[in-house]
Amino acid sequence: MQITRRQLRKLITESLNEGGCEKIDINVDNIPLNVEMANTEPLRQKGLMNRTHLGQDDGMLFIHDTPDMCGYYMKNTRVPLDIAFADEEGYVFQIDKMNPNDLNSVMSIQPALYVLEMNQGWFGDNGIDIGSYINLNPGK
Repeated sequence: MQITRRQLRKLITESLNEGGCEKIDINVDNIPLNVEMANTEPLRQKGLMNRTHLGQDDGMLFIHDTPDMCGYYMKNTRVPLDIAFADEEGYVFQIDKMNPNDLNSVMSIQPALYVLEMNQGWFGDNGIDIGSYINLNPGK
């Protein structure tokens, strides 16, 4: 089977834009989102590096293998972000701001299973706060 230049260009563009992550539907409280999922160590390490923009309601959900004390920093990340740490049940226990290219880690205050990065200000603009719920099965 032969691939056309247009098909190849589309595949390359999608790969670069999406960072190689699968997109999944989640809800944060009652707000539906379609976010990129970083659920392997290489994907978690890459995160949102080298992005020049992030759509208004776009983000990345990091899923750890087990709840863990974790730290995130902004190496090669040009988009200002907010980060929410959640426990194994999906309840947010911490939200912090992260600035572009800042190498200082933002550490979780307790073990986190889920970490959600969104555009800076998104959580506040949408009424998301401590105790909000990240639902990975929004249809249930």
